[in-house]
Amino acid sequence: MNKNIKKYIIYSNKTIRDALNVIDKNGQKTCFVLDKNQKLLGSITDGDIRRKILKNRKNIQNKVENYYNKKPIKIYDHNSNIRKIKNIFLKKKIEILPILNNNEKIIKIVLRSEIAKFNKKKIIKLNSLKKIPVVIMAGGKGQRLDPITRIFPKPLVPIKDKTAIENIIDSFLKFGVKKFYFILNHKADLIKAFFKSKNSLFQKISFIDETKPLGTAGGLEKLKNRFKESFIVTNCDVFFNFNFNNLILNHKKNKNDLTLVVSSQTSYLPYGVCEVSQNLEFKKIKEKPKFKHLITTGLYVINPSTLQIILKNQYMDMNTLIQLAKSKNLKIGIFKISKNNWQDIGQLRDYKKNINLLSV
Repeated sequence: MNKNIKKYIIYSNKTIRDALNVIDKNGQKTCFVLDKNQKLLGSITDGDIRRKILKNRKNIQNKVENYYNKKPIKIYDHNSNIRKIKNIFLKKKIEILPILNNNEKIIKIVLRSEIAKFNKKKIIKLNSLKKIPVVIMAGGKGQRLDPITRIFPKPLVPIKDKTAIENIIDSFLKFGVKKFYFILNHKADLIKAFFKSKNSLFQKISFIDETKPLGTAGGLEKLKNRFKESFIVTNCDVFFNFNFNNLILNHKKNKNDLTLVVSSQTSYLPYGVCEVSQNLEFKKIKEKPKFKHLITTGLYVINPSTLQIILKNQYMDMNTLIQLAKSKNLKIGIFKISKNNWQDIGQLRDYKKNINLLSV
């Protein structure tokens, strides 16, 4: 944990005396209470402590868990910018604000006294992706979502009060993206007609038509010579809730030609697995073993030069493109996100499971 954060935190198993010591040392009259996994539980001020001690005659050796405010004022990293932080300080009349990641862990502490001179690079600017185009692969038939896709093409599948593709667009608009490219095939005219009725969005979209199915990567060839900057590619059945700016910074910092966004996934085998020797002699049984994998999420950052390896009008899946890029010694990197930072609706069971979780 960052030293600048440590002086503002205390763990829930500590005492009131410990909390007062932390508050006295940091000089901000406040500290934040964490659990053993370093997740934020709440906040506590010297005023909170002193009022409760005077009112209830509590002992300062008592644990802080009964004293802290369980609904602290906070902001999340993916949704933070200087203007929002200033507004929080102004409206809430607080002096200190924690910035959290999606795992409820504090990653920054901002003080009101320094916000005016705060280095803007330390706070996520939501207009940081103005020059980064987003390509949405929206040409598939969505057979895994049958029977829903008998009525709607996959991009227009309903998610809450919007379509899937509108929710995806919204998540990028928050970060200042100005231009979207849809690669279309199946029911392309229906998708175009839908967005013609959404005039404000329609102006931000360019439609790229495939004359035949080209897979999850083949249609990208049609974008050759269009981009000068790296661009984002996403499937139209996945939703993300993290800071896309960090993804771009990681891609550029590592000088990648292609960056894959990945996430950890644990799978379980519901059987006892036998281990045997080469001579088939029994060794032991592993009961219901679990396996951890890094899986691709369907989100990528690609350099324009990488498109040169895709042949015109040739079917190509993204896995094939990645392997081809590797064989040509292009630099491929990964950017890992939490399982809480994305949801997949590509299969009917995932659609039913995740539809109520989506908050993009």
